[in-house]
Amino acid sequence: MKHLFFGLLLGEAGSSTLNPFDLIQQAGWVVKAVMLLLLIASFISWTIIFWKLFLVKKAEEDCHKFIESFWAAGTLEGATRASKAFPKAPLTRVFEAGLEEFNQVTALKLKREDTVELLETNVSRTLTKVANMELSGLQRYIPFLASTAGTAPFVGLFGTVWGIMTSFINIGATGASNLAVVAPGIAEALIATAMGLFAAIPAVLFYNYFISQIRNLGASMQHFSSDFMNTAKRSL
Repeated sequence: MKHLFFGLLLGEAGSSTLNPFDLIQQAGWVVKAVMLLLLIASFISWTIIFWKLFLVKKAEEDCHKFIESFWAAGTLEGATRASKAFPKAPLTRVFEAGLEEFNQVTALKLKREDTVELLETNVSRTLTKVANMELSGLQRYIPFLASTAGTAPFVGLFGTVWGIMTSFINIGATGASNLAVVAPGIAEALIATAMGLFAAIPAVLFYNYFISQIRNLGASMQHFSSDFMNTAKRSL
């Protein structure tokens, strides 16, 4: 008789498992709103992540190939022909802007000393300006990942607090504190916490990755600008 009682008890407990999807459907509108907000933030974050993974990787490959072509050419004229093979590379646009400014300076037919002085001011400023514009384009929408990483855990925590508060309200309303009364509210609260972490963790990891890669691209552009200036001076 004793074994039969425990068998029935365990069988009943096993049949009353909590389904996460049912818990989400049964959650209050506040917790549902929190979950929906986190789901939207996660979707946008993953869209940005996949998009920027492609763009940053493509930019790194094109810039590396363009630098190799630039050094193989040895002259600005040869580098101009090589740049046609990589029209979408960020360094190509930096090179074209610097070359245009270089042609405008040399068209003035000044003395070599005056030409070099203008190159060091006008061309260097143009190279830096266009390089910063290219880096800003690569960084576009990446701050959203930082915002998601910083706010998603707190939004999830708000849903957690609200779900636990709902559990205590149910305890007060029913006068019962057994697991059947408390468990749904706590479970939906934990789901909100998990969704907050699911949105935040990839966002912070890929934000740091993209910032590091773009910083490396910025260093490559800075080195290229110096190489461009040296090549331009030798071509006078």
